[in-house]
Amino acid sequence: MGAQDSAALEREALAWLVRITDEDATAAERAALAAWQSQSPAHAAALERARGLWGALPPAIDGLLRSGALQPDGFVHRPAPRIGRRAFLGGAAAATAAAACYLVVRPPLELWPSLSELAADYRTGVGQRRDIVIADAVPVAMNTQTSIVLRPAMPGLDRFELIAGEAAIDATMLKGKAVRVIAGDGSATATAANFSVRCDGPATSVTCVAGNVRVAVADQEVMLGAGQQVVYRRGGLGAVTAVDPTVVTAWRSGYLMFRKEPLDRVIAEVNRYRPGRIVLLDATLGRGLVTARFKLDRLDDVMIQVHEVFGARVRNLPGGVVLIG
Repeated sequence: MGAQDSAALEREALAWLVRITDEDATAAERAALAAWQSQSPAHAAALERARGLWGALPPAIDGLLRSGALQPDGFVHRPAPRIGRRAFLGGAAAATAAAACYLVVRPPLELWPSLSELAADYRTGVGQRRDIVIADAVPVAMNTQTSIVLRPAMPGLDRFELIAGEAAIDATMLKGKAVRVIAGDGSATATAANFSVRCDGPATSVTCVAGNVRVAVADQEVMLGAGQQVVYRRGGLGAVTAVDPTVVTAWRSGYLMFRKEPLDRVIAEVNRYRPGRIVLLDATLGRGLVTARFKLDRLDDVMIQVHEVFGARVRNLPGGVVLIG
């Protein structure tokens, strides 16, 4: 199962928990949840992760556990690692070492950094931005939740790897050398350019703001000019598209800008900058288009506008978790 499918199941599991913890939840709804959970081990695992997050509401979860309605391995076809009641009520001592390792390597809903991100030479946390200089010559602006690992320089070439997040690179003043950003399954190289690289799981995007940037994946290569962007994955390079660099780099001025973007993409972007997690439970709502500009230090305005414009129900949970739909 891919990362997108897994994330979709996690959202479905959270939607089920919203319904099942309601005071008016019926026996039929509990039975429907049991049927949903039993569809596959992936469904059962998604429910486990959702219940761990839902541990922010101990009384509701405790009541369901006592009733036996949500036993972790009660409705799966094949045995799954059992996580006991104390584990998803916040008792860290009850969690197994294997489960702890899994949560570090693959954080649920990306609520904390992965192991590779924590081992980076430079890293920013949620909502943080940082300016660094690579090899005393290349200014790099790091966006939120960004991790960079330095790589040994080559003759005439400075290198670093973008593990996750987004970096804006100013290579306009380089003399007699180039800079290469390794990200995902490819790289971006420039000698006199201003560009940004963003790594989102399996997808990496490179945007040229000024100058020219050479983007390479395996045996494929493309040269970007100002105002152009390309996205690549393991399968190779996508098509070169025209973009507005002002929108792409708005974060450097303290803003997020959207122009006719689906709400689900807006929510995904906002989640990079704020603690906790906004979870969109209604897929239909997620297709609504948004044109807006939000200040990075006032991102709770997003929930206000979603409620006012789309009429969506907004439910705030502890830990910065917000359910919309």
